[in-house]
Amino acid sequence: MSDDLYRKARNTSAKGMEKFLGELELAVMNVVWDRQPVTVSDVLVILHQEEKRQLAYTTVMTIMSRLTEKGWLVAEKQGRAFSYRAVHSRQEAEAAAVTSVVRALLEDFGDVAITQFVKELDDIDPNQLTRLAKLADEPEEVDDRNQ
Repeated sequence: MSDDLYRKARNTSAKGMEKFLGELELAVMNVVWDRQPVTVSDVLVILHQEEKRQLAYTTVMTIMSRLTEKGWLVAEKQGRAFSYRAVHSRQEAEAAAVTSVVRALLEDFGDVAITQFVKELDDIDPNQLTRLAKLADEPEEVDDRNQ
């Protein structure tokens, strides 16, 4: 995933992963996440049926090629066509996007970012602060893979 996620996250008209991917890119990724592995033809048919989008084959092929170049998809040659899989699950991609933004905010603003996060959280859902405090008090789990 690209390093410009922080900049893209400031797009206030978009929600969720749409802040990091274009509308069509996200529609393609949703098909891949739901049905992988898929071909360009598979994605085209699904977008026509489920999203009522009338797209050209070459448009979907270009989007999927770009997603591959950006590191979101991996392509594997199968006969005359390519089969595509997501590099990360939807949950992993969302976590990576959020991690990138949070890390950039902390590096750029430090304690101010944390303070503002807590203030915003209190305004949105005071009960979430209680859950966050409990989470902070829990002992850290040891990652056995790093030992």
